[in-house]
Amino acid sequence: MGLDTVELVMEIEEAFDISIPDDRASEMLTVGDVYDFVLEKTADSTLKSSTCLTAVVFYDLRRQLHSLGLSHSEIRPKTKLDRLIPLTGRRKYWQTLSAQMDLRFPRLGRPSWLVFLNCMLFAIVVSASFLGFAQDNYISGIVAAAAFGLISTAMLIYLTRPFAIYPAASCSTIRDLVTSLVAINYSTLATRYSTRSQTDIWNALQLIVAEQLGVDRSLVVPHARFVQDLGAN
Repeated sequence: MGLDTVELVMEIEEAFDISIPDDRASEMLTVGDVYDFVLEKTADSTLKSSTCLTAVVFYDLRRQLHSLGLSHSEIRPKTKLDRLIPLTGRRKYWQTLSAQMDLRFPRLGRPSWLVFLNCMLFAIVVSASFLGFAQDNYISGIVAAAAFGLISTAMLIYLTRPFAIYPAASCSTIRDLVTSLVAINYSTLATRYSTRSQTDIWNALQLIVAEQLGVDRSLVVPHARFVQDLGAN
C-alpha cells in the first residue's frame, strides 16, 4: 500500500467515521469497492434518506455568511468565493465560519510562487547542510541534511502560514465549498441531521478520491482502478 493510498484511506475513515482494516483495504481495487464498503459500514435503519445534506449545508452557510455582513442575494451556489471573502482577513474569516458551523473546512493553500520559493529554500538548506558536514563524515552529512531539512520545513510552514489564504482550484464557488464541506464532514452531518443518502455518500467519496489523488472528479467512477486508472502509488 503506497503513501497515496494510505492517506486516502485515512481521509475516508475520518470523513465517514469508519475503520478500514489493512487486509480489506488491500482488496479494494476500484472506487466502487470502497463505495460498497462505506455503504456497508454506515448502514443504519434509523436514519432517513429524505434530507439533502448539500441543501442543508448551503442554507446553513448562507445564514453564517449573512450574519457576517453579506446579503442573501449575494450568496448563490455559483457565486465565486473571491467575490464574497476578500484576501485580507480571509484566514480569520475562514476560521470563524468553521467555528460557527462546527465543521472542518477545506485547507487554505499558499500561492504557487511561495510554494516554489519554499522548495528552493529547502533544497538550499539540505544541500548546504550535507556538503558542510559530509566533508568529515558521509553519515554526518546525511544526518545533518535530514535534521536541518526538518527544522527548515517547520520554520517555513510557520512563517508562511499567514499566506495560506487560497482555496483549492476545485473549491472556487459556493457550490464547490458546500460539496467539500459535505465530503469531509459526512459522518458529522449525517449524525447531526439523522440522514443517510447513497447519493451524498457517493458524492463525498468521489470528491475525497479526486482531491487526495489529484485527478479530475469526472475520472472517479465506480469501475476506476486506483493504481492503473487514477495513478495511486
